[in-house]
Amino acid sequence: MGTMTASEDYGLARVLAVEIAETFVSPRFYVDFSHEKQVSGRLLRTDPVLEELRSIVQARDEHFGHGLRHSEKVATDAATIVQAESVRMGASPERTRRAMFLVQSASLLHDVKRRVSDHAHKSASAAERILADFSFDKSERDCIVQSIRNHEAFVEPTPMESEEAQLLSDALYDADKFRWGPDNFTETLWEMVSPEEVPMSVLLAHFPKGMEGVERIAGTFRSRTGKDYGPEFIEIGLAIGNKLYDELTKRFPPEKGQNSP
Repeated sequence: MGTMTASEDYGLARVLAVEIAETFVSPRFYVDFSHEKQVSGRLLRTDPVLEELRSIVQARDEHFGHGLRHSEKVATDAATIVQAESVRMGASPERTRRAMFLVQSASLLHDVKRRVSDHAHKSASAAERILADFSFDKSERDCIVQSIRNHEAFVEPTPMESEEAQLLSDALYDADKFRWGPDNFTETLWEMVSPEEVPMSVLLAHFPKGMEGVERIAGTFRSRTGKDYGPEFIEIGLAIGNKLYDELTKRFPPEKGQNSP
């Protein structure tokens, strides 16, 4: 194992993580809202504005961090949350669809500056410049930008100006934090560390501390749907992470003279 490159180590670890994750059941969110998820996915795939935003994000290629797949998953789940919450709010189908479109626009752009410090605010500023070339009215554009600004974990969000705007902000946050569950160990972690070529020993040394951060997310969900379903994502993610950590420490034991974390 010692002769393998960091990229090869991460490739092996990612395959192992996927194999472990496949032994767990899917979060209830995807069972209870399977129809809404299909509707959300169809909008994301067919709306021409969303397609153009996706193309812009891909073309920028600014060390995107989590990758476009992350943002597409956030977009799908955020619009699913919007549908669930819109039923409770008594919103019309037309208003619900527009809210879905807006939250998916925010989701595609929310991490466009993921690899810089203060990434939520920097991504919001970049999104504001991008959206200036589209036919969003000012209130919609402001809502998208502020929702992106509000998506940072463990940072107090700015309250939104209306119930609908608050829903968009909360849905984006919750869908993004769903990714701290199983996706964190099968996708996100490897998307973040692979470009840096960090040795596996360094990753494993920081793994327990990272798990503490994941655990803290469980109490931060904002929408009613997020609060109902989000903690299960985190619970499953932690179980996967613990099994993965055990397996990786067996396969990549500390080098001689290096203390175990």
